[in-house]
Amino acid sequence: MNMVDERTLELRNVRYLIREALTKTDKAEIKTIVRKELESELKSKLAKAVQDEVAKMLKDKSTKEEIGEISKKIIKKLYKDLSIHHPYIIDRIKV
Repeated sequence: MNMVDERTLELRNVRYLIREALTKTDKAEIKTIVRKELESELKSKLAKAVQDEVAKMLKDKSTKEEIGEISKKIIKKLYKDLSIHHPYIIDRIKV
């Protein structure tokens, strides 16, 4: 046998021993630990990335104008719905 075959055989033996030594509960515990670590890393990095992107977009003038237009449309639809379906709500507003 040459050196590469011996090394491959050793790796296979180690992998076999590792698989044999781990029980189902061990595997499940490892999965939960890895999942928790990944989730915590992803949450922190994702939150930072989202905050940076939102901050960058809010600085843009066209984005502010779009937000204003969308807000106006929502307020108009709300006012129409309230005035048509619930006029008593508008009557209760004190001026």
